[in-house]
Amino acid sequence: MNKHFSRQRTICFLGLFLLFMIIFTGFSTYTQAKADETVRLNVTEAAIAKDGVFRLRVYNAPKNSKIIYRSSDTSIAYVDNRGYITGISNGECIVTATVVVNGTPSDTLKCSVTIGPAAISIKLTKSEIVLGIGMKKTLKTIISPLNTVEKPVFYSSDKDIASVTTIGRVRAKGVGETEIFAFLLNGESAECKVYVLDEDDYKKYTETGTLVGIIEGYSETDDDGKEDIDNSQITDEGDTTEADDVTPTEEPTKEPTPTSVKEVESTEKETK
Repeated sequence: MNKHFSRQRTICFLGLFLLFMIIFTGFSTYTQAKADETVRLNVTEAAIAKDGVFRLRVYNAPKNSKIIYRSSDTSIAYVDNRGYITGISNGECIVTATVVVNGTPSDTLKCSVTIGPAAISIKLTKSEIVLGIGMKKTLKTIISPLNTVEKPVFYSSDKDIASVTTIGRVRAKGVGETEIFAFLLNGESAECKVYVLDEDDYKKYTETGTLVGIIEGYSETDDDGKEDIDNSQITDEGDTTEADDVTPTEEPTKEPTPTSVKEVESTEKETK
């Protein structure tokens, strides 16, 4: 009798537990879906170089709604009716995006904007890097002046070999050689050579510390800055969340092409 009662109680408990999990999962999914539908801006803060351009976007606005953009100080930043913000002079201001539905304002969203000096020059701390397929590495930049708010635009000359995100995160995708460029709005650029090796060749590279005998035609004279290759930083463990194809949030007036460094779209998401 006791065993029968205990079994019934266990079955009842499991049933209630499963019911609770179903309700909880459904509620969590509903909450997430509602959050995804919330009217919002692509960013709530933006740092823009003087004379630089950044596009503010409104997500999940109702159909047939109208977006009205305004700057709290047009002498610092100007915003047009499409959300493009242009840096006018150094300083801070607020850009608002008001969602109007049937003639009535429904949401007013705010973005804090900082306008600062444009960058003058750029260097990469690595002139070349060596990666195995699937490995990732973030290229670091040295930009002058140090107080600039401008971010470089990264570009891969062959993203089938190595892709790069808006923050300079390189991912090795196929065996071969390519170049990663970092552009400034004024056309200045820096370049990093990327060698992507298969598993066997990468093992040889880590054992010898040189690409001689691995890359055809490669000699020690090609590696003038041997200190540029830092094996300890080639794989950044635990950092696997970077997207491969991220559209930059900054939108310079010119786009980079592989034939001209004088032409200079983060985001969330890759520059090509």
